[in-house]
Amino acid sequence: MDIDALHSDLRKRLDVLGFNHPLPLGAIGIVSAILDDLIKTSEKLKASKQQISQLQQEKAAWDLGVEPYKCDNSRLLAECNELHLELVKQRDKFVLANTELKCRVRNLQTDKKQLEERCLQAEAKIRQLQCGDSKSKKDGANMQRKPFVSTVRPGQYQPSTCCGVEKRESKCCCPCNQARKTEILHEIERLQVETKNQEEVIEAYKKQIDYRDREIQRLGALFSGGRPAAALAKDCCYRNVNTLAEDVKCLQEEKASMQNKLTEALESQQSASKKIQKLSERNKQLEQELKEIENVALSVESEANLNILDKDRENSDLQIRLQRSNMKVKELETLLTARTSGSTPVSSSASACSIDSTLQNALKQANEEKRALYKQLNELKQREQTFLTDYEKIKSKYSKLKLKLSNQIAFSTTDCNRDNAEIDELNQKCSALEMSLKQAESKRDQLTNDIKKLRDNFTKLKGEGIDKDLRIAQLESELCLQKKSTTSSIVVPPRLRTAESAISGQTSLSVQSAFHRVERERDAAKSEVQQLKIERDALRNKLKLATKSQMDAQSKHEETIISYSTQIAKLEAEKRDLMCGQSSSQTTLHLLKEENRELQERLKEVESNFSKLKVSHSQLKILQEQTERTMLQHQNRLFCSENQLGNAEAKLNQVDGTIESAQKDIGKLRGDISVLKASNASLQREKDKLLMDLDKKTEKLYTVEAELNTLKTKKAEMRDTIDRLERKLENASVDNFQKDSNLRSVATETDTLRKQVATLKRSHDNAVTENGRLSNDLSDTASELTLTKRKLAECQKEVERMKSQLREYVQEIQRAEELLCIKEREREEMLEHYKSLSEGVNMLEVSNHTLEAESAEAKYRRSYRR
Repeated sequence: MDIDALHSDLRKRLDVLGFNHPLPLGAIGIVSAILDDLIKTSEKLKASKQQISQLQQEKAAWDLGVEPYKCDNSRLLAECNELHLELVKQRDKFVLANTELKCRVRNLQTDKKQLEERCLQAEAKIRQLQCGDSKSKKDGANMQRKPFVSTVRPGQYQPSTCCGVEKRESKCCCPCNQARKTEILHEIERLQVETKNQEEVIEAYKKQIDYRDREIQRLGALFSGGRPAAALAKDCCYRNVNTLAEDVKCLQEEKASMQNKLTEALESQQSASKKIQKLSERNKQLEQELKEIENVALSVESEANLNILDKDRENSDLQIRLQRSNMKVKELETLLTARTSGSTPVSSSASACSIDSTLQNALKQANEEKRALYKQLNELKQREQTFLTDYEKIKSKYSKLKLKLSNQIAFSTTDCNRDNAEIDELNQKCSALEMSLKQAESKRDQLTNDIKKLRDNFTKLKGEGIDKDLRIAQLESELCLQKKSTTSSIVVPPRLRTAESAISGQTSLSVQSAFHRVERERDAAKSEVQQLKIERDALRNKLKLATKSQMDAQSKHEETIISYSTQIAKLEAEKRDLMCGQSSSQTTLHLLKEENRELQERLKEVESNFSKLKVSHSQLKILQEQTERTMLQHQNRLFCSENQLGNAEAKLNQVDGTIESAQKDIGKLRGDISVLKASNASLQREKDKLLMDLDKKTEKLYTVEAELNTLKTKKAEMRDTIDRLERKLENASVDNFQKDSNLRSVATETDTLRKQVATLKRSHDNAVTENGRLSNDLSDTASELTLTKRKLAECQKEVERMKSQLREYVQEIQRAEELLCIKEREREEMLEHYKSLSEGVNMLEVSNHTLEAESAEAKYRRSYRR
């Protein structure tokens, strides 16, 4: 009954647990022991899970309590480092200022000594001049008092020299050489002072290097003792907040810079608009002047046409008058022939009276016509003069307008050239942007491939680790079951002990071997995980470098790109809605038309924003140029010391020049001595002494030259030491960078696996976001490129339109010139016509004279007949 009760209880428990397998009577003890072990292990697992959760909560609480202290610690470390840097900078400034002040003091002291020496020399000269004046006054007084004394003396007697040998020697030594000697000594003192100043500067640089070395040692001691500041900053809970605050500050600074750039761009736009307005006003003025010229030309043409018509009428009238006069002449000739034919005296007398009356009337009319023709000729001459003056005025105006037009054409050509240059620059910028985009795309593809490989490896390793953990758990459960079976084997009858012991021994050996194998696999997986972590860190560094370069290149256009991306997203959403609603009725078409109008307006806004971006890009170029100028200024400051050394060398060269001039003066003195030898034999001894003094001075000069050579060698050594110190500084900076890199690598290696997994997830998310952002940036840049190409096409069209306008303008000018040429031709024709008229008038006068002569002859004949 006991066995049946146990069997039924076990069966119920197994059914509750879901084990519906058959249960033999021989396995009741083992199954019951296993069930008891399962119950105990489940209870222990629950208790351990509760403890673990409590411990995790306590750990979180402790972390939250410690995090502000970590933040304070990292902040205090940063402040301490900043204070140390400020102290180092202040020490450097103090040392440099101290050295400069000492150099000034020494220079002033040397200047003071030189001025004192000059004062003493001036006082000595004043005393000598006073003594000379007093002696000259005494000598003049004595000469006035003394009587005349003959100068005849015996041949052997020689007068005593007024100035002794010593005095002459002193006078010969002083005048030329001592001044140069003093100048050389002053220059040597200056060079010594400059060398001392340079030595002090070098000592100041050495002190600066010592201070820097101490600071490096202090920072190394800080990092060697505990965790580095980078790790503390990573552990800090407020690091994201600090980074956000820094980002906000950077964005605010960028906003201020962009506002400044916008103001500058607006100012430049206003200046450009003013220039455009001025050019438009000039064009309008020129158009008005052209219109005025055209009006003047038309008025001149109309006046010329009217004058031509009047003159044609006058010519026709004159021709009619000539015909009438010819008719009258013919009538008179007929009368004369009839008279001469010999008629009766009565008829002849009557006809003579009628002929006389007709001849007198004809003469009166001819005189009147002659006067009228003279008046017309005078009027025509006056008109010709007025026409000539008007023509000269118009010609001067035309020349002035032609100059203005040539100037405007030159301005327009220069503007066109500038526009073409700007277009070429834009094309080059577009090509550079395309190349940078291609490079960014290639880098992004490489990074995405590497990230995919790392993800696959990580997922594989993670799955293997999970499988191995499951195996370990299974093996541990088997071990626990074996232990329980060994404990339960005491209750089982003695018949089953031998078999169970053998089975348990075999299972324990197999479990241990499997456990060792799993541990080995786990160690291998851990080593692989570490290798993958190293590779991941390398790729992460590459990603950081790539992201930094991309952020530096694209931080200038992020705000505009975000606005463009939002607009493009809206436009894409609207396009999708429109594509989905194509099957709708005609109302959607009207909506599409309205939305197209809005899109056009938005495109115009985008173009205006793009122009602003262009202006900002140009301003950024200007800022880069300013930074380069500042760098050049710093380099010039560094070269100042080298220039000072060059000045010292120049001074040494001047000293050499003075030495050469002194040698030339020595040659001159030797020539003077030879002349004195020929004139006075008594001065030979003095000459020898002077030569000795000159030899001494030359020896001194040689010594001075040797000292100068030593100074030059010292200067070269000083330069070598300065170069060595600069090399040491460069090596120290390189070592500092290497140390910093090593410290950073050590800090990254000391992070735990959990933090690395979290950073991997974050880097994965960041990479995904960066990939999305890069794709958006690529699309934005592509759209910007299309817009720039359109603008370039529009600019080219505008240039062609301006060229066509210029051509039309030139054609109009040519037309005006042709009209003026035509008018000149017409004027020449008018002049020829006037000449022909004047010849006709002369002919008429000749005919009048002949008629008068004939009438006089007729009168004479009539009187003779009577």
